[in-house]
Amino acid sequence: MPVQSLSSRLFSTSLVAVGFSFSALPALALDGDDFATKLANVMGQGGGRMSFSAVEVEDDEVIVRSARLSAPGQPEFTLGDITFEGVQELDDGGYTAERADFQDIEFEQDGARVTVRDIGMTGLTVPATSDFGSLDSLLFYSSFSTGPVDVEIQNQDVFSTEGMSMRVDRSDDLASYNMLMSVSSIRIALDIPGFPKVDPQGNPTPGEVMKSLGYEEVAGDLTFNALWDAETGEIDVREYALSLDEIGRFSISFAITGYTLELIEAMADAQKKAFENPDQEAAQKAAGIAMLGLMQQLDFVSASLSFEDYSLTERLLDYYGSRQGLSGDQLSQGLKAMIPLTAGQLGVPALQKQIAAAANAYLDNPGSLTLSVKPSEPLPFPMIMGAGMGDPRSLVDLLNVEVEANTR
Repeated sequence: MPVQSLSSRLFSTSLVAVGFSFSALPALALDGDDFATKLANVMGQGGGRMSFSAVEVEDDEVIVRSARLSAPGQPEFTLGDITFEGVQELDDGGYTAERADFQDIEFEQDGARVTVRDIGMTGLTVPATSDFGSLDSLLFYSSFSTGPVDVEIQNQDVFSTEGMSMRVDRSDDLASYNMLMSVSSIRIALDIPGFPKVDPQGNPTPGEVMKSLGYEEVAGDLTFNALWDAETGEIDVREYALSLDEIGRFSISFAITGYTLELIEAMADAQKKAFENPDQEAAQKAAGIAMLGLMQQLDFVSASLSFEDYSLTERLLDYYGSRQGLSGDQLSQGLKAMIPLTAGQLGVPALQKQIAAAANAYLDNPGSLTLSVKPSEPLPFPMIMGAGMGDPRSLVDLLNVEVEANTR
């Protein structure tokens, strides 16, 4: 299971569990039922549902027993017991918790056994109302982390990481969030039980190719840095990068506008309706159509895709060259001659020149390749889609596409 998917599930379910605490008014015991109700309201914004078997309260500590979460189109997920510390009721009726600690999680999905240890959150805030009126009406946490995460298939380790950490900073005026995430010491096995070694055409699968290149495993780190401004609806993903030892660094950045609280509310309402529809297949189709309509409210600002080489290029040239009876340098020269002809099929001379120049520079000295897209002004997504369907070649000028080598 992807780490991001797992962390997202843990995040959602941990938020659910916050609500089972009591109020920290000086002379009164915390009202666990009120806390749980307000937390459930927040979780219900997107159609999710939470349940639990019991709540135990002692001073400002709350233990939620057998917490469970269900989401549209997903089976119920059991978190187990969650302990909240430093729970207090706010003047406006909302709640805060200094920390939430989770039991270690073990579950099986799609034939894989997943174990997550040392799960915790800090700085949780459960709003008194969840009406999407402002950022303080959304559930908030300041950090989320896990210890080791392991995935096994047929008792063989296929994925592991030392842990994930995520920090979320909210501006003083409650207008924006900044999120930083890192996943450290990722290790991915190249031999996975049950996975074929060749594709239907008889060619080696990517894992087999990687082993032929001299890699025993894939190891590295992942980082993520993004800003969301609720007033402008701007999402600026400054960097989403995967750095792999002796392979390279893959990074993505992009920016869009229009992702406002109103849009989030509309999307959550569509998900909630899908969840409540007993015909889930029809509900998911309807939700998909609704989402496409809502996405038309977004404007595209910019995007960039980059690769920085750590030795992968030379290994690939030597490998595929040897399969054709060539040296890596001979294959490189052949590619330099062939790429302009291939790029010419695009029918966009300016882009063809960029691709040819970048390929020549990169193959001579593998450093980095960058594809950037930055129109002169933000463009509505419907305009981009319309141009693509009418004449895909027009997108090059419309989006101001650039290809560069060795700029990083």
